[in-house]
Amino acid sequence: MTFRRLGDRPWRDRPQADAIAWIPPKGATPSRWLTVGEWQGRIGAWQQRLLETPNESDGWRLFEPDPVEFSAALVAIWERGDRVVLPADNQPKTLTALHGTGVALGPAEPMLGSDRSKSSPGRAPQWDSRPLPAVAVSLYTSGSSGEPQRLDKRFDQLDAELATQASLWPLAGRLVVSQVSHQHIYGLLFSILRPLCEYSPFATQPCRYPETLYTWLQYCQATGKRMILVSAPPALSRLPEALDWKPASAALETIYSSGAPLSRSASDLVHERLGTPVHEVYGSSETGGIAWRVQQRESAWTALPGVEVSHGDDNRLWLRSRHLEIPDQWQRQADLIALTDRGFELLGRADRIVKIGGKRISLTAMDRALSGLPGVERAQTLTLQRRDLRLAAIVQLSPSEVPHDHRQHRDTVKRLRRALAAHFETPVLPRYWRFVAPWPTNAQGKLGAEIRQRLFLDLEDRRAPRWLGERVHDSGWRVTLEVPEHCAYVDGHFDGQPVLPGIALVHWAMQQARRLFALTSDFDGLERLRFPQPLLPGDRFEMSLEHRRGDGAESLRLECDSRRGKHVSGRIALVDRQKRES
Repeated sequence: MTFRRLGDRPWRDRPQADAIAWIPPKGATPSRWLTVGEWQGRIGAWQQRLLETPNESDGWRLFEPDPVEFSAALVAIWERGDRVVLPADNQPKTLTALHGTGVALGPAEPMLGSDRSKSSPGRAPQWDSRPLPAVAVSLYTSGSSGEPQRLDKRFDQLDAELATQASLWPLAGRLVVSQVSHQHIYGLLFSILRPLCEYSPFATQPCRYPETLYTWLQYCQATGKRMILVSAPPALSRLPEALDWKPASAALETIYSSGAPLSRSASDLVHERLGTPVHEVYGSSETGGIAWRVQQRESAWTALPGVEVSHGDDNRLWLRSRHLEIPDQWQRQADLIALTDRGFELLGRADRIVKIGGKRISLTAMDRALSGLPGVERAQTLTLQRRDLRLAAIVQLSPSEVPHDHRQHRDTVKRLRRALAAHFETPVLPRYWRFVAPWPTNAQGKLGAEIRQRLFLDLEDRRAPRWLGERVHDSGWRVTLEVPEHCAYVDGHFDGQPVLPGIALVHWAMQQARRLFALTSDFDGLERLRFPQPLLPGDRFEMSLEHRRGDGAESLRLECDSRRGKHVSGRIALVDRQKRES
Protein backbone atom coordinates (compact mmCIF):
# COMPACT_ATOMS: atom_id res chain seq x y z
CA MET A 1 0.00 0.00 0.00
CA THR A 2 1.35 3.46 -0.94
CA PHE A 3 0.78 5.89 1.94
CA ARG A 4 2.82 8.94 2.85
CA ARG A 5 2.12 11.12 5.86
CA LEU A 6 1.44 14.81 5.37
CA GLY A 7 4.39 15.48 7.64
CA ASP A 8 6.61 13.86 4.98
CA ARG A 9 5.26 16.28 2.30
CA PRO A 10 4.07 13.65 -0.22
CA TRP A 11 3.42 16.35 -2.83
CA ARG A 12 7.14 16.94 -3.34
CA ASP A 13 8.50 13.64 -4.64
CA ARG A 14 5.52 12.27 -6.51
CA PRO A 15 6.50 11.57 -10.17
CA GLN A 16 5.57 14.57 -12.32
CA ALA A 17 4.07 12.40 -15.05
CA ASP A 18 1.75 10.72 -12.57
CA ALA A 19 -1.96 11.54 -12.85
CA ILE A 20 -3.10 13.57 -9.87
CA ALA A 21 -6.60 14.47 -11.11
CA TRP A 22 -9.19 13.44 -13.68
CA ILE A 23 -10.76 16.08 -15.88
CA PRO A 24 -14.23 14.76 -16.84
CA PRO A 25 -15.45 14.92 -20.45
CA LYS A 26 -17.44 17.97 -21.42
CA GLY A 27 -19.47 18.02 -24.60
CA ALA A 28 -17.21 16.98 -27.46
CA THR A 29 -14.09 17.43 -25.31
CA PRO A 30 -12.87 14.06 -24.05
CA SER A 31 -11.66 13.50 -20.52
CA ARG A 32 -7.98 13.60 -19.69
CA TRP A 33 -5.64 13.27 -16.75
CA LEU A 34 -4.08 16.28 -15.05
CA THR A 35 -0.45 15.44 -14.28
CA VAL A 36 1.44 16.12 -11.08
CA GLY A 37 3.65 18.49 -13.08
CA GLU A 38 0.65 20.58 -14.15
CA TRP A 39 -0.70 20.60 -10.60
CA GLN A 40 2.66 21.68 -9.21
CA GLY A 41 2.53 24.56 -11.67
CA ARG A 42 -0.64 25.68 -9.91
CA ILE A 43 1.18 25.44 -6.56
CA GLY A 44 3.85 27.75 -7.99
CA ALA A 45 1.17 30.23 -9.13
CA TRP A 46 -0.30 30.28 -5.65
CA GLN A 47 3.13 30.70 -4.08
CA GLN A 48 3.67 33.79 -6.23
CA ARG A 49 0.32 35.20 -5.19
CA LEU A 50 1.15 34.63 -1.51
CA LEU A 51 4.39 36.55 -1.96
CA GLU A 52 2.48 39.45 -3.48
CA THR A 53 -0.22 39.54 -0.76
CA PRO A 54 0.64 41.39 2.48
CA ASN A 55 -0.06 39.30 5.57
CA GLU A 56 1.11 39.95 9.12
CA SER A 57 -0.63 36.94 10.64
CA ASP A 58 0.33 33.27 10.54
CA GLY A 59 -2.80 32.17 8.70
CA TRP A 60 -4.62 32.44 5.38
CA ARG A 61 -8.39 32.19 5.04
CA LEU A 62 -9.02 29.91 2.09
CA PHE A 63 -12.36 29.37 0.37
CA GLU A 64 -11.93 27.75 -3.04
CA PRO A 65 -14.60 25.42 -4.52
CA ASP A 66 -12.29 24.01 -7.22
CA PRO A 67 -10.57 20.87 -5.82
CA VAL A 68 -7.39 21.36 -7.89
CA GLU A 69 -7.00 25.02 -6.98
CA PHE A 70 -7.88 24.31 -3.35
CA SER A 71 -5.30 21.55 -3.00
CA ALA A 72 -2.62 23.65 -4.73
CA ALA A 73 -3.32 26.65 -2.49
CA LEU A 74 -3.29 24.40 0.58
CA VAL A 75 0.19 23.08 -0.24
CA ALA A 76 1.49 26.54 -1.16
CA ILE A 77 0.43 27.92 2.24
CA TRP A 78 1.92 24.98 4.13
CA GLU A 79 5.20 25.33 2.25
CA ARG A 80 5.44 28.89 3.61
CA GLY A 81 5.16 27.50 7.14
CA ASP A 82 1.71 29.08 7.58
CA ARG A 83 -1.59 27.60 8.72
CA VAL A 84 -4.77 27.42 6.65
CA VAL A 85 -8.05 28.81 8.03
CA LEU A 86 -11.07 27.11 6.44
CA PRO A 87 -14.40 28.97 6.65
CA ALA A 88 -17.34 26.59 6.27
CA ASP A 89 -18.83 28.85 3.58
CA ASN A 90 -18.34 32.25 2.00
CA GLN A 91 -21.42 33.92 3.49
CA PRO A 92 -20.72 37.57 4.46
CA LYS A 93 -21.46 37.03 8.16
CA THR A 94 -19.18 33.97 8.25
CA LEU A 95 -16.25 35.86 6.76
CA THR A 96 -16.85 38.88 9.02
CA ALA A 97 -16.79 36.61 12.08
CA LEU A 98 -13.37 35.33 10.99
CA HIS A 99 -11.90 38.83 10.60
CA GLY A 100 -8.41 38.92 12.01
CA THR A 101 -7.68 35.22 11.47
CA GLY A 102 -5.59 35.88 8.38
CA VAL A 103 -5.74 37.32 4.90
CA ALA A 104 -8.59 36.02 2.73
CA LEU A 105 -7.66 34.18 -0.45
CA GLY A 106 -9.76 33.41 -3.48
CA PRO A 107 -8.82 31.81 -6.80
CA ALA A 108 -5.30 32.49 -8.02
CA GLU A 109 -4.64 33.66 -11.57
CA PRO A 110 -4.40 32.20 -14.09
CA MET A 111 -7.32 29.93 -13.27
CA LEU A 112 -7.60 26.53 -14.86
CA GLY A 113 -10.67 27.80 -16.67
CA SER A 114 -13.54 25.84 -18.13
CA ASP A 115 -11.28 24.15 -20.69
CA ARG A 116 -8.74 22.51 -18.39
CA SER A 117 -6.88 20.87 -21.28
CA LYS A 118 -5.69 24.28 -22.50
CA SER A 119 -4.86 25.76 -19.09
CA SER A 120 -1.60 27.52 -18.35
CA PRO A 121 1.04 25.24 -16.81
CA GLY A 122 1.77 27.90 -14.17
CA ARG A 123 5.28 28.04 -12.68
CA ALA A 124 7.58 25.61 -10.92
CA PRO A 125 6.98 25.50 -7.15
CA GLN A 126 9.70 26.55 -4.72
CA TRP A 127 10.56 23.87 -2.17
CA ASP A 128 12.68 25.22 0.69
CA SER A 129 13.63 24.13 4.19
CA ARG A 130 10.92 25.96 6.11
CA PRO A 131 9.27 23.71 8.72
CA LEU A 132 5.59 22.94 8.43
CA PRO A 133 3.39 25.07 10.70
CA ALA A 134 2.46 23.86 14.19
CA VAL A 135 -1.22 24.02 13.18
CA ALA A 136 -2.13 22.57 9.78
CA VAL A 137 -5.72 23.82 9.51
CA SER A 138 -8.12 25.83 11.64
CA LEU A 139 -11.79 25.05 11.13
CA TYR A 140 -14.85 26.70 12.62
CA THR A 141 -17.83 24.77 13.88
CA SER A 142 -20.90 25.63 15.93
CA GLY A 143 -20.60 25.31 19.69
CA SER A 144 -23.45 24.71 22.13
CA SER A 145 -23.57 28.46 22.82
CA GLY A 146 -24.26 29.16 19.15
CA GLU A 147 -20.96 30.99 18.64
CA PRO A 148 -18.51 29.59 16.05
CA GLN A 149 -15.80 27.58 17.77
CA ARG A 150 -12.28 27.44 16.36
CA LEU A 151 -10.73 24.00 16.03
CA ASP A 152 -7.01 23.63 15.36
CA LYS A 153 -5.77 20.43 13.74
CA ARG A 154 -2.09 19.53 13.90
CA PHE A 155 -0.38 17.49 11.21
CA ASP A 156 0.05 14.52 13.54
CA GLN A 157 -3.73 14.47 14.20
CA LEU A 158 -4.50 14.54 10.48
CA ASP A 159 -1.82 11.92 9.77
CA ALA A 160 -3.25 9.60 12.45
CA GLU A 161 -6.71 9.78 10.93
CA LEU A 162 -5.48 9.41 7.36
CA ALA A 163 -3.40 6.38 8.33
CA THR A 164 -6.43 4.80 10.03
CA GLN A 165 -8.56 5.22 6.91
CA ALA A 166 -5.81 3.98 4.60
CA SER A 167 -5.35 0.84 6.70
CA LEU A 168 -9.08 0.04 6.63
CA TRP A 169 -9.97 1.12 3.10
CA PRO A 170 -6.90 1.68 0.85
CA LEU A 171 -7.64 3.73 -2.26
CA ALA A 172 -5.20 1.66 -4.32
CA GLY A 173 -4.99 4.17 -7.16
CA ARG A 174 -8.75 4.39 -7.75
CA LEU A 175 -10.42 7.62 -8.84
CA VAL A 176 -11.96 9.60 -5.96
CA VAL A 177 -15.16 11.49 -6.84
CA SER A 178 -16.66 13.78 -4.21
CA GLN A 179 -20.18 15.06 -3.62
CA VAL A 180 -19.24 16.99 -0.46
CA SER A 181 -17.36 20.21 0.28
CA HIS A 182 -13.67 20.02 1.09
CA GLN A 183 -14.10 23.13 3.30
CA HIS A 184 -15.30 20.71 6.02
CA ILE A 185 -13.15 18.10 7.73
CA TYR A 186 -14.84 15.03 6.19
CA GLY A 187 -14.51 16.28 2.62
CA LEU A 188 -11.00 17.60 3.30
CA LEU A 189 -9.80 14.22 4.57
CA PHE A 190 -11.55 11.88 2.14
CA SER A 191 -11.57 13.85 -1.12
CA ILE A 192 -8.32 15.87 -0.94
CA LEU A 193 -5.81 14.65 1.66
CA ARG A 194 -6.32 10.90 1.24
CA PRO A 195 -5.70 11.03 -2.54
CA LEU A 196 -2.59 13.16 -1.94
CA CYS A 197 -1.22 10.78 0.70
CA GLU A 198 -2.18 7.55 -1.11
CA TYR A 199 -1.20 8.67 -4.63
CA SER A 200 -4.70 8.29 -6.05
CA PRO A 201 -6.30 10.73 -8.51
CA PHE A 202 -9.35 12.83 -7.69
CA ALA A 203 -11.95 14.50 -9.92
CA THR A 204 -11.29 18.13 -10.82
CA GLN A 205 -14.97 18.98 -10.34
CA PRO A 206 -17.45 18.23 -7.53
CA CYS A 207 -20.18 15.77 -8.59
CA ARG A 208 -23.18 17.80 -7.48
CA TYR A 209 -26.05 16.09 -9.30
CA PRO A 210 -27.17 12.46 -9.65
CA GLU A 211 -27.29 12.86 -13.43
CA THR A 212 -23.60 13.90 -13.36
CA LEU A 213 -22.75 10.87 -11.23
CA TYR A 214 -24.61 8.63 -13.68
CA THR A 215 -22.71 10.07 -16.67
CA TRP A 216 -19.35 9.73 -14.95
CA LEU A 217 -20.08 6.16 -13.89
CA GLN A 218 -21.00 5.31 -17.47
CA TYR A 219 -17.75 6.80 -18.72
CA CYS A 220 -15.66 5.02 -16.08
CA GLN A 221 -17.36 1.74 -16.83
CA ALA A 222 -16.71 2.12 -20.55
CA THR A 223 -13.04 3.03 -20.04
CA GLY A 224 -12.24 0.54 -17.29
CA LYS A 225 -11.79 3.06 -14.46
CA ARG A 226 -12.75 2.22 -10.86
CA MET A 227 -14.42 4.93 -8.79
CA ILE A 228 -14.57 5.75 -5.07
CA LEU A 229 -17.57 7.93 -4.18
CA VAL A 230 -17.35 10.33 -1.21
CA SER A 231 -20.92 11.33 -0.44
CA ALA A 232 -23.47 12.21 2.24
CA PRO A 233 -27.10 11.32 3.06
CA PRO A 234 -28.73 14.21 1.10
CA ALA A 235 -26.99 13.24 -2.14
CA LEU A 236 -27.49 9.50 -1.64
CA SER A 237 -31.21 9.95 -1.02
CA ARG A 238 -31.69 11.62 -4.42
CA LEU A 239 -30.85 8.80 -6.83
CA PRO A 240 -33.58 8.95 -9.53
CA GLU A 241 -35.34 5.66 -10.15
CA ALA A 242 -35.71 6.57 -13.83
CA LEU A 243 -31.98 6.10 -14.48
CA ASP A 244 -30.75 2.58 -15.19
CA TRP A 245 -27.99 2.52 -12.57
CA LYS A 246 -27.00 -1.14 -12.69
CA PRO A 247 -24.79 -1.23 -15.83
CA ALA A 248 -22.96 1.99 -14.93
CA SER A 249 -22.54 1.09 -11.25
CA ALA A 250 -20.15 -1.72 -12.22
CA ALA A 251 -17.42 0.98 -12.13
CA LEU A 252 -18.17 1.84 -8.50
CA GLU A 253 -15.80 0.32 -5.96
CA THR A 254 -16.81 1.90 -2.62
CA ILE A 255 -19.23 4.51 -1.27
CA TYR A 256 -18.45 6.58 1.83
CA SER A 257 -21.06 8.65 3.64
CA SER A 258 -20.76 10.96 6.62
CA GLY A 259 -22.32 14.09 8.07
CA ALA A 260 -25.38 12.30 9.48
CA PRO A 261 -26.54 8.69 9.92
CA LEU A 262 -28.16 7.22 6.82
CA SER A 263 -31.56 5.66 7.39
CA ARG A 264 -31.72 1.90 6.83
CA SER A 265 -34.26 2.32 4.05
CA ALA A 266 -32.02 4.84 2.25
CA SER A 267 -29.00 2.57 2.74
CA ASP A 268 -30.88 -0.37 1.24
CA LEU A 269 -32.07 1.73 -1.69
CA VAL A 270 -28.53 2.91 -2.49
CA HIS A 271 -27.28 -0.68 -2.25
CA GLU A 272 -30.05 -1.84 -4.59
CA ARG A 273 -29.48 0.85 -7.23
CA LEU A 274 -25.70 1.16 -7.13
CA GLY A 275 -24.90 -2.44 -6.22
CA THR A 276 -22.43 -1.32 -3.52
CA PRO A 277 -22.98 -1.04 0.24
CA VAL A 278 -22.45 2.33 1.89
CA HIS A 279 -19.58 2.67 4.37
CA GLU A 280 -20.88 5.20 6.89
CA VAL A 281 -18.30 7.09 8.97
CA TYR A 282 -19.37 8.61 12.26
CA GLY A 283 -17.43 11.49 13.79
CA SER A 284 -17.24 15.25 14.07
CA SER A 285 -14.90 18.15 13.41
CA GLU A 286 -13.83 18.11 17.06
CA THR A 287 -13.31 14.37 17.46
CA GLY A 288 -12.30 13.26 13.99
CA GLY A 289 -13.49 9.82 12.93
CA ILE A 290 -14.98 7.69 15.71
CA ALA A 291 -16.64 4.64 14.16
CA TRP A 292 -18.01 3.09 10.99
CA ARG A 293 -20.66 0.66 9.81
CA VAL A 294 -22.19 -1.02 6.77
CA GLN A 295 -25.87 -1.43 7.62
CA GLN A 296 -26.39 -4.46 5.39
CA ARG A 297 -23.92 -6.25 7.68
CA GLU A 298 -24.55 -4.65 11.08
CA SER A 299 -26.62 -1.71 12.37
CA ALA A 300 -24.29 -1.02 15.29
CA TRP A 301 -21.21 1.18 14.95
CA THR A 302 -17.69 -0.25 15.19
CA ALA A 303 -14.99 1.98 16.70
CA LEU A 304 -12.13 2.83 14.36
CA PRO A 305 -8.67 1.45 15.17
CA GLY A 306 -7.05 3.59 17.86
CA VAL A 307 -10.43 4.83 19.15
CA GLU A 308 -11.88 3.75 22.51
CA VAL A 309 -15.55 4.27 23.32
CA SER A 310 -17.39 4.10 26.63
CA HIS A 311 -20.32 5.81 28.38
CA GLY A 312 -21.34 7.02 31.80
CA ASP A 313 -24.50 6.51 33.84
CA ASP A 314 -26.25 9.18 31.75
CA ASN A 315 -25.40 7.35 28.49
CA ARG A 316 -23.15 10.22 27.36
CA LEU A 317 -20.37 9.11 25.03
CA TRP A 318 -16.83 9.10 26.46
CA LEU A 319 -14.02 8.99 23.93
CA ARG A 320 -10.28 8.38 23.94
CA SER A 321 -8.69 8.66 20.51
CA ARG A 322 -5.42 9.38 18.79
CA HIS A 323 -7.40 11.74 16.56
CA LEU A 324 -8.03 14.09 19.51
CA GLU A 325 -5.84 17.00 20.51
CA ILE A 326 -4.88 15.12 23.71
CA PRO A 327 -4.91 11.48 22.53
CA ASP A 328 -4.51 9.72 25.90
CA GLN A 329 -7.27 11.63 27.73
CA TRP A 330 -10.93 10.56 27.97
CA GLN A 331 -13.32 13.25 26.72
CA ARG A 332 -17.07 13.52 27.28
CA GLN A 333 -19.16 14.14 24.15
CA ALA A 334 -22.70 15.39 23.51
CA ASP A 335 -23.88 12.16 21.87
CA LEU A 336 -25.87 9.54 23.76
CA ILE A 337 -25.00 5.89 23.09
CA ALA A 338 -25.87 2.36 24.15
CA LEU A 339 -23.09 -0.24 24.14
CA THR A 340 -23.87 -3.61 22.58
CA ASP A 341 -21.96 -6.85 22.02
CA ARG A 342 -21.28 -5.75 18.44
CA GLY A 343 -20.37 -2.10 19.06
CA PHE A 344 -22.66 0.76 20.02
CA GLU A 345 -25.93 2.39 18.96
CA LEU A 346 -26.46 6.15 18.67
CA LEU A 347 -29.34 7.49 20.76
CA GLY A 348 -29.24 11.16 19.74
CA ARG A 349 -27.60 14.29 21.13
CA ALA A 350 -27.80 15.94 24.52
CA ASP A 351 -27.27 19.47 23.17
CA ARG A 352 -28.83 21.60 20.42
CA ILE A 353 -26.30 20.80 17.68
CA VAL A 354 -27.90 19.01 14.74
CA LYS A 355 -26.99 18.12 11.19
CA ILE A 356 -29.30 19.27 8.42
CA GLY A 357 -28.51 18.01 4.94
CA GLY A 358 -25.19 16.79 6.25
CA LYS A 359 -24.28 20.27 7.53
CA ARG A 360 -23.73 20.92 11.21
CA ILE A 361 -25.86 23.70 12.68
CA SER A 362 -26.43 25.14 16.15
CA LEU A 363 -30.14 25.59 16.84
CA THR A 364 -29.13 28.07 19.54
CA ALA A 365 -27.36 30.21 16.93
CA MET A 366 -30.35 29.95 14.57
CA ASP A 367 -32.75 30.96 17.38
CA ARG A 368 -30.59 33.94 18.26
CA ALA A 369 -30.29 35.08 14.65
CA LEU A 370 -34.04 34.78 14.07
CA SER A 371 -34.94 36.58 17.29
CA GLY A 372 -32.72 39.51 16.32
CA LEU A 373 -34.51 40.19 13.03
CA PRO A 374 -36.89 43.17 12.69
CA GLY A 375 -40.47 42.32 13.60
CA VAL A 376 -39.54 39.09 15.40
CA GLU A 377 -40.38 39.02 19.10
CA ARG A 378 -39.45 35.41 19.82
CA ALA A 379 -38.31 32.35 17.86
CA GLN A 380 -37.43 28.72 18.35
CA THR A 381 -36.19 26.19 15.82
CA LEU A 382 -36.57 22.42 15.91
CA THR A 383 -35.98 19.46 13.65
CA LEU A 384 -38.66 17.50 11.82
CA GLN A 385 -38.08 14.06 10.35
CA ARG A 386 -39.69 14.13 6.95
CA ARG A 387 -38.04 12.21 4.07
CA ASP A 388 -34.87 13.46 5.74
CA LEU A 389 -34.13 15.76 8.67
CA ARG A 390 -35.47 19.28 8.10
CA LEU A 391 -35.46 22.45 10.16
CA ALA A 392 -38.69 24.13 11.26
CA ALA A 393 -39.17 27.54 12.87
CA ILE A 394 -41.79 28.74 15.34
CA VAL A 395 -41.81 32.55 15.20
CA GLN A 396 -43.77 35.12 17.21
CA LEU A 397 -44.05 38.29 15.13
CA SER A 398 -45.12 41.74 16.17
CA PRO A 399 -48.86 42.21 15.40
CA SER A 400 -48.22 44.42 12.37
CA GLU A 401 -45.93 41.79 10.79
CA VAL A 402 -48.24 38.76 11.08
CA PRO A 403 -49.15 37.39 7.62
CA HIS A 404 -52.86 36.86 6.94
CA ASP A 405 -52.94 35.21 3.53
CA HIS A 406 -50.81 33.07 1.26
CA ARG A 407 -49.01 35.95 -0.44
CA GLN A 408 -48.11 37.65 2.84
CA HIS A 409 -46.97 34.34 4.32
CA ARG A 410 -44.74 33.66 1.29
CA ASP A 411 -43.26 37.18 1.40
CA THR A 412 -42.58 36.95 5.15
CA VAL A 413 -40.79 33.62 4.73
CA LYS A 414 -38.70 35.04 1.88
CA ARG A 415 -37.76 38.08 3.98
CA LEU A 416 -36.68 36.02 6.96
CA ARG A 417 -34.77 33.46 4.87
CA ARG A 418 -32.99 36.24 3.00
CA ALA A 419 -31.87 37.79 6.29
CA LEU A 420 -30.74 34.43 7.67
CA ALA A 421 -28.78 33.67 4.48
CA ALA A 422 -26.17 36.19 5.63
CA HIS A 423 -25.49 33.93 8.65
CA PHE A 424 -26.13 30.40 7.36
CA GLU A 425 -25.90 28.34 4.21
CA THR A 426 -29.14 27.89 2.28
CA PRO A 427 -29.53 24.09 2.87
CA VAL A 428 -29.81 24.56 6.66
CA LEU A 429 -32.39 27.36 6.63
CA PRO A 430 -35.83 26.49 8.07
CA ARG A 431 -38.09 24.72 5.58
CA TYR A 432 -41.31 24.90 7.62
CA TRP A 433 -42.59 28.08 9.31
CA ARG A 434 -45.28 28.69 11.90
CA PHE A 435 -46.11 32.31 12.79
CA VAL A 436 -47.73 32.41 16.22
CA ALA A 437 -49.24 35.18 18.35
CA PRO A 438 -49.09 34.92 21.30
CA TRP A 439 -46.42 32.31 22.13
CA PRO A 440 -48.16 28.96 22.67
CA THR A 441 -47.47 27.22 25.99
CA ASN A 442 -48.88 24.36 28.04
CA ALA A 443 -50.14 24.52 31.63
CA GLN A 444 -46.53 24.60 32.86
CA GLY A 445 -45.76 27.63 30.68
CA LYS A 446 -43.60 25.62 28.27
CA LEU A 447 -43.73 24.98 24.55
CA GLY A 448 -43.97 21.26 25.16
CA ALA A 449 -43.80 18.31 22.80
CA GLU A 450 -47.61 18.10 22.47
CA ILE A 451 -47.81 21.71 21.31
CA ARG A 452 -44.92 21.28 18.89
CA GLN A 453 -46.67 18.25 17.42
CA ARG A 454 -49.94 20.18 17.07
CA LEU A 455 -48.18 23.05 15.27
CA PHE A 456 -46.99 20.74 12.51
CA LEU A 457 -49.82 18.19 12.43
CA ASP A 458 -50.97 19.35 8.99
CA LEU A 459 -47.71 18.03 7.51
CA GLU A 460 -48.72 14.52 8.52
CA ASP A 461 -52.50 14.82 8.03
CA ARG A 462 -53.66 16.72 4.93
CA ARG A 463 -57.15 17.00 6.42
CA ALA A 464 -55.94 18.91 9.49
CA PRO A 465 -55.92 22.72 9.80
CA ARG A 466 -52.66 24.54 10.54
CA TRP A 467 -52.98 25.23 14.27
CA LEU A 468 -51.16 28.38 15.47
CA GLY A 469 -52.34 28.87 19.04
CA GLU A 470 -55.39 29.41 21.21
CA ARG A 471 -56.57 31.44 24.19
CA VAL A 472 -59.55 31.59 26.54
CA HIS A 473 -62.10 34.22 25.53
CA ASP A 474 -65.14 35.06 27.65
CA SER A 475 -66.89 31.71 28.18
CA GLY A 476 -65.22 29.99 25.28
CA TRP A 477 -62.02 29.74 23.25
CA ARG A 478 -60.43 31.49 20.30
CA VAL A 479 -58.25 29.25 18.15
CA THR A 480 -55.90 30.69 15.52
CA LEU A 481 -55.79 28.53 12.39
CA GLU A 482 -54.63 28.64 8.78
CA VAL A 483 -55.94 26.81 5.75
CA PRO A 484 -52.95 24.72 4.57
CA GLU A 485 -52.11 25.33 0.93
CA HIS A 486 -52.16 21.57 0.29
CA CYS A 487 -55.24 20.81 2.37
CA ALA A 488 -57.09 17.75 1.08
CA TYR A 489 -60.47 19.50 1.47
CA VAL A 490 -59.71 22.13 -1.18
CA ASP A 491 -59.02 19.49 -3.85
CA GLY A 492 -61.66 19.95 -6.55
CA HIS A 493 -63.13 23.12 -4.97
CA PHE A 494 -62.72 24.74 -7.53
CA ASP A 495 -60.49 24.70 -10.62
CA GLY A 496 -60.34 28.49 -11.07
CA GLN A 497 -59.94 29.36 -7.38
CA PRO A 498 -59.59 26.65 -4.74
CA VAL A 499 -61.68 27.33 -1.63
CA LEU A 500 -62.27 25.53 1.65
CA PRO A 501 -65.75 23.91 1.75
CA GLY A 502 -67.89 25.15 4.63
CA ILE A 503 -68.46 21.62 5.91
CA ALA A 504 -64.69 21.33 6.50
CA LEU A 505 -64.94 24.22 9.00
CA VAL A 506 -67.72 22.38 10.81
CA HIS A 507 -65.50 19.29 10.98
CA TRP A 508 -62.55 21.32 12.32
CA ALA A 509 -64.79 23.02 14.88
CA MET A 510 -65.94 19.64 16.23
CA GLN A 511 -62.33 18.43 16.46
CA GLN A 512 -61.22 21.53 18.38
CA ALA A 513 -64.28 21.42 20.68
CA ARG A 514 -63.69 17.78 21.64
CA ARG A 515 -60.19 18.72 22.79
CA LEU A 516 -60.91 22.10 24.41
CA PHE A 517 -64.20 21.26 26.16
CA ALA A 518 -63.62 17.51 26.59
CA LEU A 519 -66.73 17.24 24.41
CA THR A 520 -68.36 13.80 24.29
CA SER A 521 -71.52 14.78 22.39
CA ASP A 522 -72.00 14.08 18.69
CA PHE A 523 -72.96 16.33 15.79
CA ASP A 524 -76.72 16.60 15.38
CA GLY A 525 -77.22 19.22 12.69
CA LEU A 526 -76.72 22.88 11.82
CA GLU A 527 -78.77 25.75 13.29
CA ARG A 528 -78.81 29.05 11.42
CA LEU A 529 -75.25 28.49 10.29
CA ARG A 530 -74.24 30.98 7.59
CA PHE A 531 -71.16 31.05 5.35
CA PRO A 532 -70.87 34.67 4.09
CA GLN A 533 -67.63 34.06 2.17
CA PRO A 534 -65.26 31.16 1.68
CA LEU A 535 -61.75 30.78 3.09
CA LEU A 536 -58.87 30.41 0.63
CA PRO A 537 -55.70 28.30 0.91
CA GLY A 538 -53.21 30.18 3.09
CA ASP A 539 -55.85 32.29 4.86
CA ARG A 540 -55.26 32.88 8.57
CA PHE A 541 -58.41 33.10 10.69
CA GLU A 542 -59.73 32.89 14.22
CA MET A 543 -62.26 30.27 15.20
CA SER A 544 -64.39 31.28 18.20
CA LEU A 545 -66.05 28.41 20.04
CA GLU A 546 -68.56 28.49 22.89
CA HIS A 547 -70.12 25.35 24.37
CA ARG A 548 -73.72 25.93 25.49
CA ARG A 549 -76.10 23.78 27.54
CA GLY A 550 -79.63 24.60 28.72
CA ASP A 551 -83.28 23.58 28.54
CA GLY A 552 -82.29 20.06 27.60
CA ALA A 553 -80.42 21.31 24.50
CA GLU A 554 -76.74 21.37 23.74
CA SER A 555 -74.95 23.34 21.03
CA LEU A 556 -71.66 24.77 19.92
CA ARG A 557 -71.57 28.43 18.99
CA LEU A 558 -69.17 28.89 16.06
CA GLU A 559 -67.72 31.98 14.40
CA CYS A 560 -64.77 32.27 12.03
CA ASP A 561 -63.24 35.64 11.16
CA SER A 562 -60.23 36.79 9.14
CA ARG A 563 -58.90 40.12 7.90
CA ARG A 564 -61.32 39.77 4.98
CA GLY A 565 -64.32 39.54 7.29
CA LYS A 566 -66.64 36.85 8.61
CA HIS A 567 -66.62 33.37 7.13
CA VAL A 568 -68.94 31.41 9.45
CA SER A 569 -71.50 32.27 12.12
CA GLY A 570 -74.19 30.17 13.77
CA ARG A 571 -74.61 27.06 15.88
CA ILE A 572 -73.92 23.35 15.62
CA ALA A 573 -76.57 21.25 17.35
CA LEU A 574 -75.19 18.48 19.56
CA VAL A 575 -76.71 15.31 20.96
CA ASP A 576 -75.59 13.22 23.88
CA ARG A 577 -74.00 10.03 22.58
CA GLN A 578 -75.79 7.79 25.10
CA LYS A 579 -79.20 9.28 24.28
CA ARG A 580 -78.59 8.70 20.57
CA GLU A 581 -77.63 5.08 21.16
CA SER A 582 -80.70 4.50 23.34
